[in-house]
Amino acid sequence: MNVIFMGTPEFAVPSLSSLTKSTHTVVTVVTQPDRPKGRSRIPSLSPVKIKALELGLEILQPVNINDETVVKQLETLNPDVIVVVAFGQLLSSQIIDIPRYKCINIHSSLLPKYRGAAPINWAIINGETVTGVTSMVMVLKMDAGDIIAQKSTSIFPDENAGELEKRLSFMGAELLLETLDLVETETANYKKQDEKKVTFAPKLKKEDGLISWSEKTQEIHNRIRGITPVPGAYSFYMKNNSPETKRRIILLKTRIHEKCYTKKSVMPGTVIETTTCGIHIATLDSFICITQLQPEGKRAMDAQDFIRGYKIAPQDMFTS
Repeated sequence: MNVIFMGTPEFAVPSLSSLTKSTHTVVTVVTQPDRPKGRSRIPSLSPVKIKALELGLEILQPVNINDETVVKQLETLNPDVIVVVAFGQLLSSQIIDIPRYKCINIHSSLLPKYRGAAPINWAIINGETVTGVTSMVMVLKMDAGDIIAQKSTSIFPDENAGELEKRLSFMGAELLLETLDLVETETANYKKQDEKKVTFAPKLKKEDGLISWSEKTQEIHNRIRGITPVPGAYSFYMKNNSPETKRRIILLKTRIHEKCYTKKSVMPGTVIETTTCGIHIATLDSFICITQLQPEGKRAMDAQDFIRGYKIAPQDMFTS
């Protein structure tokens, strides 16, 4: 089949690579425009554009995918199918109706759970132990089309969103090829989504990464994992509970131990002790061990380096 591929981030790259190694033909790649990045504001190429250039594929980068000129350009390509993997723009009904087999989307959740922009993050934050990828027929309503196929996988206890995203990107690539074979051979079993089971995964904001130590240990551990690497989990450290020493700390990795403190008088956020594991901080129900962190403006470091450099001691505070 002739395929138009739409995608932008690293998550979409394995799907594009797999397509080019299959019996299908990628007639063009559509990705987001180059964006200024960093202090230099030098235009940055999307991961999908970088891969498309490497593969020698035609590339389109419309500011608005639904512009009439762009729509006509897509129509002239006469695709059998449009594949969408984390493209980043909503498609109009005109585009959805262009290909013979409509538009097929690879979504990183087990729909109807976690419709939206950040399904991987919210699955981890909410303590899910299983997730997966879904292929579906695109409709105007976000992530609401008929399901074609799904693959599931366990979420590892200490896995963060970046690590899970990488695994799901390769699962999505496998699912895409299986889905296209089902569609092309007309053996796909389209399944409507159960609207009663729908949950949502809205785009994360920077403030979603601020840790509240008054939550339970598992909830804090899940949030830090789910928000890493972006937008990033953070807290504020104060030496001897002194406001003038307050500084922002990015929290990268934590660990949960079976050992549990029962002293109710310890305020959540208080440093209980430092060990070879890391920094033990009181939570609502016990404590959590910070094993890797990054002071704002500094490099990422193991907890032991932070302990030595900042002379961390019991009764110091991490606060929101």
